[in-house]
Amino acid sequence: MLKSDFHMHSNYDTGKIVLPYKFHELIKYCAKSKYEVLSITNHDKLFYNKSLHDYAKKQGILLIPGCERTIEGKHVLLINVTAELVNKIKTFDDLEKYKSENMVVIAPHPYYPWLNALHSKLEKNIKLFDAIEYSHFYLSYINFNKKAQIIAKKYDLPLIGTSDTHNLFQLNYTYTLLDCNKKTDDVLEAIRKNQLKLRTKPMSTSHLANILFKMILANRLRKFYK
Repeated sequence: MLKSDFHMHSNYDTGKIVLPYKFHELIKYCAKSKYEVLSITNHDKLFYNKSLHDYAKKQGILLIPGCERTIEGKHVLLINVTAELVNKIKTFDDLEKYKSENMVVIAPHPYYPWLNALHSKLEKNIKLFDAIEYSHFYLSYINFNKKAQIIAKKYDLPLIGTSDTHNLFQLNYTYTLLDCNKKTDDVLEAIRKNQLKLRTKPMSTSHLANILFKMILANRLRKFYK
């Protein structure tokens, strides 16, 4: 089984969050934590090239190109996507037009109380999605993933465990184990066929509060240096 994460952010992210680590630090940390398949999904821009792929490979990690694309104001994870397609996909009609058999589309944090969460647009466009995210960001007594579980079961879609990493300490709470060979095509096929296991545990209240604090601080720093 391959320990995997398909929702992660690194430096050079074009989003609003200033991140406290670089790509190489993220890869080294993941390697020490026994991850074998990753996708760096920075906001609205592909962060992937041969040099990054080769560095990850030396650490024993298969790096698959990905992006957290904003589509009609909502976040969507595009896995094994090209920079050309990222630029072309701006609407759900575009996604339907350009979605290829070799790209996996995941619904990130679909029912969280964020403006960029999919909410009703997930079911409206459900045919475009290959999987639904089970986010690490929850407590034992507050869990916005519950509706995602219901919708995944309703439409027979796999639940993908991810970290949505913006700080390294967010790793290892929630991730995915894939039952396949460590090759891109096999990984994508395993997701589509639900050949995976979700591994997750709730965060402590103090840990979640620490994440929120760091996100707020990072946003203020971004505005200060802008």
